[in-house]
Amino acid sequence: MKFIYEYGVMALLLGLLVGCQTKNTTEAQRFEASVQRELPFQVDSLRWMDGTDPVTFQLASRGYVPTLPDTEFGQDGELSVFRTFLFETPLRQTEDKVWRNVVFSKKNQRFICIDRYLRDGRTLGYVYVLQCESKKFPTIGKYHWDVSDPHHVEILGGTLEHLRGFTLRRIKGGDQYVAPASQEDYWALIFHADSLWNDGLYAEAKQMYDLAFTEDRYILPSYLSAVAMKMMAVGNEEAALSYLKHRVALEPDFYEEPSLCSFPQLKDTFEVRQRKWGYDLNLKQDLEWIIQRDNYDRMLWFLAYSKAPKQVERNEKLARQSQETDTMNLERVSRILTETGYPRRSKVGYFAAQAVWLVIQHSDLSKIKEFLPQLEEAARQGEIEPALIATTKDRIDVREGRPQKYGTQRDGNGKLCPLLDASRVNEWRKEVGLPPIGM
Repeated sequence: MKFIYEYGVMALLLGLLVGCQTKNTTEAQRFEASVQRELPFQVDSLRWMDGTDPVTFQLASRGYVPTLPDTEFGQDGELSVFRTFLFETPLRQTEDKVWRNVVFSKKNQRFICIDRYLRDGRTLGYVYVLQCESKKFPTIGKYHWDVSDPHHVEILGGTLEHLRGFTLRRIKGGDQYVAPASQEDYWALIFHADSLWNDGLYAEAKQMYDLAFTEDRYILPSYLSAVAMKMMAVGNEEAALSYLKHRVALEPDFYEEPSLCSFPQLKDTFEVRQRKWGYDLNLKQDLEWIIQRDNYDRMLWFLAYSKAPKQVERNEKLARQSQETDTMNLERVSRILTETGYPRRSKVGYFAAQAVWLVIQHSDLSKIKEFLPQLEEAARQGEIEPALIATTKDRIDVREGRPQKYGTQRDGNGKLCPLLDASRVNEWRKEVGLPPIGM
């Protein structure tokens, strides 16, 4: 009798403990647990992907999950209805096929789509959840009509098609990408990340951005701030802060207006740097944006042509886009030069001060020659490096059919353009701060 009594007390205490734990769980935790219970098979892990719409989980199991699908589709997206052919012996899932199961949960007013695939004997995949507003999950639900009603399957048909595209993009998205080993690699990662972002695949985009930013020497600093703004827009403040911290570490003179800073962790640093540097932040950010657009559109065109030179129509479109950016940027720097003169390093910092020179290099020959005196004066005053002036003079000489002095220009095949004096080129390069070139 004593044993029964003690057991009953223990059970009561355990019940109270479990009840307290349940009460203290967050809505998101309860939501995730309820989704996992409704999956048609067991999984080893289910991870919520932040910033996704619809709500998306990554699933993983250590082995093969034999549960039959409702449909399957291949890497080309071709769909077949699996359940229709019950009289056939079902085939085992292969790595080139995605198996899909669909769950309508009337109890929790949700529609669940599970896409899974095989990788090295493991089952991986994605769980998409369309959740109605309900008493159980008021902030997660966003649908005012009952998505769990099978009579609405036609309305959900378009969503299923959309999700199939998401899954294929996710499967193909990151496996072949590695940390950048060149400036071209960096931009290829950035372009891929932006493409994922534009498709609403925010978690995958962040993975690509993180990969692109692993090598500091290739990073365009202003893009760290641009990606931080994207993360803020989807509520991922942790990621936004990490990118801003990265730029703080990368650029000793980088800061934002302290009074507008969203992160208390950075406010003191920004105030110290503001007192030290006192930049014209509006002009600085405008110049950085000019550099960013110049690099972005030019590299997008260059990489597209390098990878697929026969896609003439697409490449011509990207070339026009880059040329339009050049025209727009030239108008902006011309206005800056007229209104304020050449932007001084002491006013905008080293990185932004190069914007004017960069834009002029990508303009017509007549414009380069027109602005050369201003560039030379900026170099004499220490606002830009003498090496940049050497590059500009070489560009003019090569375009006008003369041999170049400093050896900074190469032709479309990467071959060094003719030199004025090969025996003295490295001497001249040293005078302007350029490294020697092998002959």
